[in-house]
Amino acid sequence: MNSELSVVIYILIILSSHKNEKLTSAQISEKISVNPVRIRRILSSFKKVGYVKTKEGIDGGYVLSVEPHDITLQDIYKLVSSKPLQIPKPSMSSKGHLTAEIDMQLTSIFIECEQQLMRQLGKINLGSMLKLMTDCQLERTE
Repeated sequence: MNSELSVVIYILIILSSHKNEKLTSAQISEKISVNPVRIRRILSSFKKVGYVKTKEGIDGGYVLSVEPHDITLQDIYKLVSSKPLQIPKPSMSSKGHLTAEIDMQLTSIFIECEQQLMRQLGKINLGSMLKLMTDCQLERTE
């Protein structure tokens, strides 16, 4: 996992909370302190899969084109993460039996961790995150 996953979740939550309201990359950038160019790059990949619509020009911007409850964190993770969890390979000139055995065990552990991560991320969607945030804000104002 990398920071890209968090940034994408921030962006999609912001778009979710501004339902049917177009936001520019500059407006999103102000909310999360991420460079607008990076935001546009991220959103272009989410436009390709149909999660985001864009309008160019004066009244342009980005809008979420899918219901927030239909996008799980697992969906986002799969789009953002190009590789599964990986074991850093030691820089040894010659690997022996011990390092090969450790690598096999670590590979098995990391595969299981990835599977558990995917199951957990599949249980959480943007809509539930947005609702939790809204509920927390209501509690603070009461």
